[in-house]
Amino acid sequence: MERDVSDLLSLYNPHDPLDHASTIPSPWYFDTQIEELEQQSVFGRTWQVVGRADQVRNKGEFFTADLAGEPIVVARGEDSRLRAFYNVCRHHAAAVVTEAAGRARLFRCPYHGWTYGIDGVLKGVLEFEGVCNFDRAKNGLVPVKVDAWENFVFVNLDGQAAPLEDFLGKVPGIVAPLELSKKMKFFDRRVYTLQCNWKVYVDNYLDGGYHVPHAHKG
Repeated sequence: MERDVSDLLSLYNPHDPLDHASTIPSPWYFDTQIEELEQQSVFGRTWQVVGRADQVRNKGEFFTADLAGEPIVVARGEDSRLRAFYNVCRHHAAAVVTEAAGRARLFRCPYHGWTYGIDGVLKGVLEFEGVCNFDRAKNGLVPVKVDAWENFVFVNLDGQAAPLEDFLGKVPGIVAPLELSKKMKFFDRRVYTLQCNWKVYVDNYLDGGYHVPHAHKG
């Protein structure tokens, strides 16, 4: 019998003192209701890193990413402004940008040829003359909140989200002495598909190095 998601969440008390704490309940790793809730509430409503500002340093440069199941394109406009959009054509929802990264003056949907500026504005539609109640100005690419910190590009799918600065809190001040913007440069983009729940991957780095003497001897 499938349990209600509220019942699954109540299996763990985050307020337990540390010496009484335990790992999260097993359903949190595999239950589809938990996964859906995470996509909506964790990845869909928080600032997430999707790339590096080095990738879009020049006008017209872009890169694509996926966040919470949504395709995203990040681009540097002709006005030098950094923007992000859902990588979805407003006509039949095809992916407008099919390359992982590159440089362009326009984005052209490969399905019906709708053309957008890298600022998201709809520039051209083919064989659409005479269509009633169609406002080109309202059919550009849908924007996504975007910002950068220490050359890391963040996006947030929640249009009402607080600024990235608020999300980071005290972190910028703590990290500033490392001078990451000066010392870290974009080198390559590599994608690894991990056959595990994302929390398993995070768990590995939350044990404070407990596994290091055993798994990484020497």
